[in-house]
Amino acid sequence: MYRVIEVARMLGVSKVTIYKKVNKNKKLLKNHIHTRSNITYIDDVGVDIIKNTIEISTIQPYGGLDSDELKRDYIEDMNEMIDLLSYQIQIKKRQIQRKDEIIESYKSIIKSNRGKLQYLESKLSQSN
Repeated sequence: MYRVIEVARMLGVSKVTIYKKVNKNKKLLKNHIHTRSNITYIDDVGVDIIKNTIEISTIQPYGGLDSDELKRDYIEDMNEMIDLLSYQIQIKKRQIQRKDEIIESYKSIIKSNRGKLQYLESKLSQSN
């Protein structure tokens, strides 16, 4: 799976071109495009489909983008990645908090069961 910017770099076009091709070929790409956390991913088959829809004459190194545009795209990609990772960290923190709550609950259950076990053992030893 590739992000749109990666597909654009592989094919030497801009992200806008890739998004246009995706929108124009929605039916063909339906099962090959996936979106997670507002980031669009394209599988290998989808990349081939998009590649075949781009005319050879339009392909230029880096899609004719200058260095500043490439830097902006890269920064934008990194910001998207930071947002995604921040979101994942929040989810992990909630999962850890929930795990800690469950462990505390189990500790109290074990403590309670230990007391009940001691009580039953003492009753059993008294009856013998």
